Amino acid sequence: MVIQEAQILANERIGLRYYAMTVSAPQISVSARPGQFLMIGPMPGMEPFLKRPLGVNVIDMARGQIRVVYRVVGHGTRLLSERRAGEYLQVLGPLGNGWRLTQGRHVLLIGGGAGIAPLLPLAVELARSGADCEAMLGASSAQEVPCVEEFATLARLSVATLDGSRGALGQVSSWLPSQPIAYDMVYCCGPHPLMRKVAAWAKRHDLPCQVSLEEHMGCGFGVCMGCACEVKEPNRGETTYKRVCCEGPVFDSREVMW
Repeated sequence: MVIQEAQILANERIGLRYYAMTVSAPQISVSARPGQFLMIGPMPGMEPFLKRPLGVNVIDMARGQIRVVYRVVGHGTRLLSERRAGEYLQVLGPLGNGWRLTQGRHVLLIGGGAGIAPLLPLAVELARSGADCEAMLGASSAQEVPCVEEFATLARLSVATLDGSRGALGQVSSWLPSQPIAYDMVYCCGPHPLMRKVAAWAKRHDLPCQVSLEEHMGCGFGVCMGCACEVKEPNRGETTYKRVCCEGPVFDSREVMW
């Protein structure tokens, strides 16, 4: 974990509400892994007081760069969207435990909305390993599916939108295969209802599944305890709490108390 002043190289609007920000952060990029996240301070000083957790979207170790994709939903992300190339912001990372790469060959990625972006570096790693990768992406409209062109070069892609403007009409969870398919791993990131449905589907078909949880975070490294989630103790049937920022954000879907 490193904290550094990172120069903004690009901060461009993509789609209706999404922005892609690339920063120069060589100390962070060298150790970042798919599924991890950064805590980014939108502005210098104390306003806003808390940094924002943003999932890693592109890792470029050779150039020492990292890209995040974020959606403008509140005061902090609005301030972040107003920052310009050449400016500096404070970045803490990489944080959390990322995706655990499977040794299997047949893999399914399922992403919804803002949860699509953190799956991209995983797709890159799977493609490098020679995995047979499928990606199912869902959003409200065609303009709300970030990174779709990049996914198309890495996996067999299918898209679902609520308004039918791209791909199938409806929620992406509605298009999960009804017949069992021997996926070696299912990876899912997106809204809580989507991940809950995917977890239930994977359990029903006895498929291993990893999910990336999202919670409000104060610190990002386990001190504030603000992101605790309830999980099952392996082999004991009891429940406990784990911190999404430290023990997660990626969990076995069977471990999460949905």
